[in-house]
Amino acid sequence: MENISGIAKAEEDLKYATRFVKPIMGMIGAWPISPSTSFLLKVLQRLRHIFTYFLFFLIMIPTLMYVFLKEKNNKVRLKLMPPIINCSIQCFKYTIILWRRKEIQEGLYAIKHDWIKATEEERLIFRSKAKIGRRVVLVVAFTMYGGGLCYRMILPLLKGTIVTANNTMIRALPCPSYFFILNEQQSPIYEILFVLQIIAGIAIYAVICGFCGIFALLVLHAWSMLRILVNKIKKLVDKSDMSEVVLQRKIMDIIIFNRFLKNIETITEYICLIEMIGSTCMICLVGYCILMEWENTNTMAIVIYITIQISIIFCIFILCYIGQLLVDENYIVSQASSTINWYRLSIKNMRCLILIIAMSNYPMKLKAAKMMEMSLITFTDIMKVSMGYLNILREII
Repeated sequence: MENISGIAKAEEDLKYATRFVKPIMGMIGAWPISPSTSFLLKVLQRLRHIFTYFLFFLIMIPTLMYVFLKEKNNKVRLKLMPPIINCSIQCFKYTIILWRRKEIQEGLYAIKHDWIKATEEERLIFRSKAKIGRRVVLVVAFTMYGGGLCYRMILPLLKGTIVTANNTMIRALPCPSYFFILNEQQSPIYEILFVLQIIAGIAIYAVICGFCGIFALLVLHAWSMLRILVNKIKKLVDKSDMSEVVLQRKIMDIIIFNRFLKNIETITEYICLIEMIGSTCMICLVGYCILMEWENTNTMAIVIYITIQISIIFCIFILCYIGQLLVDENYIVSQASSTINWYRLSIKNMRCLILIIAMSNYPMKLKAAKMMEMSLITFTDIMKVSMGYLNILREII
């Protein structure tokens, strides 16, 4: 009965932790489904994948063609690059998320298993960190959808209908597009494109929010495991009759954590690299757009671009900050294992403790493609490089 109660509590906690991220990722077919899922649901998920890729390419290809084949003003070209770059980034991230669905599923199973065998004290630690992950998803979704949908809906409507020198009426689209065989200004083609580009924006922001949510869920759970590990290490000397088997279990806890963290790194390493490179470009280009709108005294556009800039900076900040939390907790584990009152243990148990100390002194850290560590230092470097590129753009163009 206790085991059944533990499983029920674990399932309830997992639903609590994934309440927001699951529907967001499920909307684009990125949430992993079990092998026992019905054939119809698997087909529907495949259709979501196809439709999402269709939306991505609907933004990237026609907008690129417009930039290089129709638009001649370099400043306007730069202004149109952020949505293209952002869509390309999310397309790559979406592909990697689909590719790593098995590892994400394994991570979710590991979280559920940890909650099943957790004590009430450990369950409270897991739940408190899951609560932080939920808040991260909500804040990212609020800022991203708020700024992004305003960009795709309000800005084109504010521009109104433009009359060219040839007395041609041009209606603005969220992302200006060019088609060889279609006239995007004709009705109902214009209306269909307008709606599809808004839906594409929803899919793009779903990838951003979904990855931030799954990253926060997995890494904050790892943080909880480290916090619990610290508590266990501190309790080692509280029992004078500590057996070698119990110490070996502590060693196994470290090994299990390292495996879990390795799985997280497998899921996130290339996505984090893409996020870092893309965020550097986006912060630079959106900052340039803000300066251009400032020169044009377009107040509404300035507010929308600032909102988008805040959401981009917050997304990369939260990834680096959560990575920093893991680094700091690793240091606490190392300190706890090194400063334990080992002299109160028996000689046999002291020998087992050596391995715990050795493993704690070489903690695993989350890295983007094994090159850049996810930490606040990396975040400051991204901001410095972005501002440097922005100054170069101001001087050149």
